[in-house]
Amino acid sequence: MLVGVTDDHNLLLLDATTLELRRTIVGYNDEITDMRYVVRQGGGSGGRGGGEMQLAVGTNSEQVRLFDLADMGCRLLLGHADIVLALDASAGGGLIASASKDATVRLWDPATAECVGRCVGHMDAVGAVGFGGKTGGRLAAGAADGAPLPATLLSASKDKTLKKWDLSPLLAGGGGGKTKKKGATAASGEEAPTLSCLATVLAHSKEVNALAVAPNDRLAITGSQDRSLKVWTLAADGSAAIRPEPAATLTGHRRAVWTAAFAPLDRVAASGSADMLVKVWSMADWACLRTFEGHVSSVLKVRFLRGGALLASSGSDGLVKVWSIKGQECVATLDAHEDKVWAIDAYEPPSRGATGGGEGGGEGGGE
Repeated sequence: MLVGVTDDHNLLLLDATTLELRRTIVGYNDEITDMRYVVRQGGGSGGRGGGEMQLAVGTNSEQVRLFDLADMGCRLLLGHADIVLALDASAGGGLIASASKDATVRLWDPATAECVGRCVGHMDAVGAVGFGGKTGGRLAAGAADGAPLPATLLSASKDKTLKKWDLSPLLAGGGGGKTKKKGATAASGEEAPTLSCLATVLAHSKEVNALAVAPNDRLAITGSQDRSLKVWTLAADGSAAIRPEPAATLTGHRRAVWTAAFAPLDRVAASGSADMLVKVWSMADWACLRTFEGHVSSVLKVRFLRGGALLASSGSDGLVKVWSIKGQECVATLDAHEDKVWAIDAYEPPSRGATGGGEGGGEGGGE
């Protein structure tokens, strides 16, 4: 299923190949900024998690909304002091990361809606956040106890930097990292640890808008207002590097880069830009493999589908498009919004999808 968020405050659940509308979720009062599927594998006994599929939605407010897709119940994740700009969910669904204009990243237990960690250190708004696909043990975070703990968490900011964070304090049995007890969880009032920053790099000459971590945690990619993408080495020879090291600079976009994503299987990445183009890049020789034209305004989000055979894109023109990588053509277009489509996400195997936008509602349907 493909899930998308538009600037019209709507959520759409769509068939990921045909873009057939399955369900509409409406009723928002805030502009939707980002969204992620949260698929909890197993999970603990508390809260309303229990292995259910959830949808985390960031809005033009300090709140994150967490929907249970079984009954569409909604909980609020409270704690940020300003607009939530970006979200990610860890493999296994044990953690949600939210990045905010308040210059922080917060980590949440989706089963209890509690904040379990804070990342403090950026000097300006944090516009992108990303978990790696590998795990580094098991979580000890309330009802998420036993869920896989991601090995990598990165964030990128308007302050032009890329930061890597220490997640070891969240390990079951205790971690080796230092924690500072600051900030309170919204649900319980208990203090959440402030996680240590392992490394900071000056990533771009202008603010960083986009960030993605490869499924194998070896590479990360960032996109910026400076019109470039940069690829970073995170690990080599099977051992994790502490500091992200620059591997390549990808040029070709003529305006700011708003989004980037890795394919789940192949060594390729995709990007979308204010120049209205979607590009696909080789992570072997850094060449541009494909350029897709069809949007009539900025491309705001890209996501790979069907194991990387298809690529979905959304834009400020209100369009959602699906592209065939091999066929080098657009195979489906959805024109269901009057305003920007800020976010799309997909769950593999994608039998349905969703979009959301700036009018404040959503569309979607059952299987």
